[in-house]
Amino acid sequence: MKRIIMCAMLCITPLCAMAQNTAYTEPLSVAPAVEEKSQWKYYIAANIGAIASEVEIKDDEFFDFGAVTNLEFGAKYNHWRVALAWQNRAEVSELFQTLAGHTVSIGNSALRVNGYYDFVSGEHFTMYIGAGVGGNRYDYTINKQYNNIKKSRDGVSFIAGANAGMIFSFWHLGIDIGFAVDYISYPQIVSYGPTIGLRYNF
Repeated sequence: MKRIIMCAMLCITPLCAMAQNTAYTEPLSVAPAVEEKSQWKYYIAANIGAIASEVEIKDDEFFDFGAVTNLEFGAKYNHWRVALAWQNRAEVSELFQTLAGHTVSIGNSALRVNGYYDFVSGEHFTMYIGAGVGGNRYDYTINKQYNNIKKSRDGVSFIAGANAGMIFSFWHLGIDIGFAVDYISYPQIVSYGPTIGLRYNF
């Protein structure tokens, strides 16, 4: 009988020890979740372009040339970009009209929202298409020297545009080469021309 009790105790003792170890086992620590970095990237860009324009002011139609500058603050998410841009342009009538005594000078300043899609988006090379809409502040002066008539007007109108181009990037800088087409509702202007500029990626 003593042998049976001794054998039973020898068998039970290890089981009790295992139960105690299981009861007081510390819970496994869970590693804190690693927060994903935001994929939004921000940039500032500036460019200048040479433009040719088809202009219509009431019954007056003509062709002129000018320059346009753009300053843009934008954000990129994957292949998509959205930006707020300020645009300023100045145009003068072509040489033939000036020699004929019919000069026209037009100034436009616009604030617009642009959207882009980078259909090729590499570390050092990007190709994109884009479009935008906004409000335009205009002023123009028409001077017909042959009959001493001078007209001036200023106001607010609508602007829309589209563009395409490519960006060559190195470090935080990029060189942007593109082509832009813009439409202004009044004075009615359809302009187009090449652009070149710089972009800084934060």
